[in-house]
Amino acid sequence: MITYKQLSLADIFTDCQNKFDNDKYEFLSILEQTVDLDEIVPASFALHFHASTGRPCKHFLYPMLRALLLQLIFSIPTTSLLIVFLKYSQELRDFCGFDVVPDASKFTRFKQDFLLDLQVMFDHMVDLTEPICQKIDKQKASMLLFDTSGIEAWVTENNPKYANRIIKQLKTFKKANGLDNSYDPYKAAYSSMPSHSSANPAIRQMYINGHFCYAYKFSIVTNGLGIVRDICFYNKNFIKSHPEIIIEKKSDSPDENKSLADAKALIPTSKRHSLLST
Repeated sequence: MITYKQLSLADIFTDCQNKFDNDKYEFLSILEQTVDLDEIVPASFALHFHASTGRPCKHFLYPMLRALLLQLIFSIPTTSLLIVFLKYSQELRDFCGFDVVPDASKFTRFKQDFLLDLQVMFDHMVDLTEPICQKIDKQKASMLLFDTSGIEAWVTENNPKYANRIIKQLKTFKKANGLDNSYDPYKAAYSSMPSHSSANPAIRQMYINGHFCYAYKFSIVTNGLGIVRDICFYNKNFIKSHPEIIIEKKSDSPDENKSLADAKALIPTSKRHSLLST
């Protein structure tokens, strides 16, 4: 009797990971066969792109999306490095469908001009993958997990010299005033540093992975399988609609402040996710 083994998400991921690690060309072939952009890209995105550029989506839209997909999969940190890889690899150009590799300005303009369309495409992918998640494990697919994080920004406040200068001043202050060890210059530095960057109020002081920095804050919602269901940036419009999520420093404990801020952000983020799911 032939027995059949139900493939799990872990099995599929492991197989893809092996191809990715050991045979990049075969991995690209698998991607080309399985990633159907005709299904993934919403009709509204294709129409907006055609109206803006006059080009058929398969001649420029799909190549750009495939290039951005490669950037994420291969963890290519910058657009300029992505362009270098595309210029020197015929296989990558063939996968994307580029006859000529676009310059950096075209990638930047594409992401700026079609930002909302990219968001709609992501939401559409959530709808496409939900039945798959339910089939793999209905109980885990029905779970929702929430957390916040941030993307560190290129601002003065993130320069190590900025924090070190303040800490050095506070150490001098402690010594000059004969303060005992109950005074912690590091915690004092955290308390005295501004809540947001002088360059942009949306870049706020956060505590991420054991260190504090200035970052663009966002929330992420996944299901029990770890599949992303929603990402929400706390930009100017979102904060204006939900001023309660901004928590100014209540103590000199970054852990305590992060927990409080996360708790405040949970309700509006959950409401947003519920609206998107209906």
